[in-house]
Amino acid sequence: MGAEKRRYRRLDTNLEARVKNLSDPASETQQVTIINLGPEGAFLSTQELLPVQSQIALDFRIDSYPKEINVIAKVLWHKRTEAEHGMGCQFVHIPLFEKNIIIDYILRRYAEYQARYG
Repeated sequence: MGAEKRRYRRLDTNLEARVKNLSDPASETQQVTIINLGPEGAFLSTQELLPVQSQIALDFRIDSYPKEINVIAKVLWHKRTEAEHGMGCQFVHIPLFEKNIIIDYILRRYAEYQARYG
């Protein structure tokens, strides 16, 4: 999804995460990297793309929250270029508290950036 269609800004990140394809119970959990994160979705860098429309469990940590964040997401699109290989995901189930934790994380990172670089 293009940035112009999003309701919230995304933050460039480099967060390690785990993904499990809930649409395929026999699938293995795989390690991915969250390249950008918003309160309603993320772009995941991975060599092993899951099918579009797959429901996934995404588990990750951010430094401002001591617990693991667990969301259910849907794979909406794939990106395959020399520079990037991954999938765009929309969160379809995220507890409101954890959504607010992500919003706070993003706002703090933007504030830190503004303070540092103006």
